[in-house]
Amino acid sequence: MVVRQVMPTNRINLMHAVLEMDIGGLQRLITQMTLAMDRDLFNIEIVCMNREGCFADTLRSHGIKVTLLQKNQHRADLWYPVRLAAFLRRKKTHILQMHPGVFIFGALAGRMAFTPCTVYTEHGRAVVDDPVRQAEDKLAVKLVDRVVAVSSNLNDMLVERIKAPRRKLVTIINGIATDMFATRPRPATLVHEFGLPPDCRVIGTVARLDEIKDQLSMIRAFEIVCQRVGDCRLFLVGDGPLRDDLTVYINQQNLQGKVIITGQRSDVPDFLNLFDVFVLSSLSEGTSISLLEAMASGVPPVVTRVGGNPDIVEHGTDGLVVEPRDPEALADAIAKLLLDGELHKRFASKCIAKVTRDYSIERMVQSYCQMYLEILHRKNRFHDVSI
Repeated sequence: MVVRQVMPTNRINLMHAVLEMDIGGLQRLITQMTLAMDRDLFNIEIVCMNREGCFADTLRSHGIKVTLLQKNQHRADLWYPVRLAAFLRRKKTHILQMHPGVFIFGALAGRMAFTPCTVYTEHGRAVVDDPVRQAEDKLAVKLVDRVVAVSSNLNDMLVERIKAPRRKLVTIINGIATDMFATRPRPATLVHEFGLPPDCRVIGTVARLDEIKDQLSMIRAFEIVCQRVGDCRLFLVGDGPLRDDLTVYINQQNLQGKVIITGQRSDVPDFLNLFDVFVLSSLSEGTSISLLEAMASGVPPVVTRVGGNPDIVEHGTDGLVVEPRDPEALADAIAKLLLDGELHKRFASKCIAKVTRDYSIERMVQSYCQMYLEILHRKNRFHDVSI
């Protein structure tokens, strides 16, 4: 609970810097975090570097300002940190909260603008870092007050890859607005839209279509599952650079109508209620928002043993964990959940209880607020505010 001795006119100005606010787990997290924070204490705004996206409209409908301060999209924009610094000064920003893609630009701008509190949150890294990004991050980490990792595995990775000093690192596990997700009957609108037979089993994922998510292994596992279980569908909810390659494979294997790529959707909670099993076949992962949302909806997960996945899913208790790049093992786990009704029911109950207890957005926001105020207090700002 936040105890304040400040007047609403003396709010703390918090600026999220992000590439864009289009549909995605990171963007949903920022939106839910913003809406869950104390608006009497924090004046929260968003600045986008590439484009705005649909979540910008959601935030504006709740009175949150979203600004597109666009970086040059065709060539290197060396002056962008200067423009961003001028924007931060004009907004009298007290806290600059950066997200992937804007780290080096935000770190330089925050230093030039003398922003009192600068924080970067790492949500996940590639299996192999791009050398340019790695060099930029090594510089940027020297310029900020804190670096947040969303899993313990990611915390260690930041020490190893960009030499982040442990004194600057903090682990804050992602949370979700648990009241938005619940076990419900299959949505009739989606059943009708995709022509699903009554007894059809549905396997699904919600993720960017990208090599790091390895949806190709998921499709290969699905082919095996179909041989064992019968009538099934696989839904890939999302879009991304791997879509064309996945579509080619689906057509080559005559899986049209069986494997469905939906593209970006705004009705993710409804899709989760459509699924019997949720799958993450990632090669690298932070703390997956989609995984937490699926578990909160009572959908048992099958995930790969990477990043924060095994921290969330306890193998054999509330889900199944397999090694990455192993379609056979993935298929075995999916089939097991589809064929064992008692196991499925037990996992579903455990999933809901775990997410409600350990992964609420309120818990996450509390941790961020404590960190922000600790930094501000150290810099002689807002001493009359405590948590």
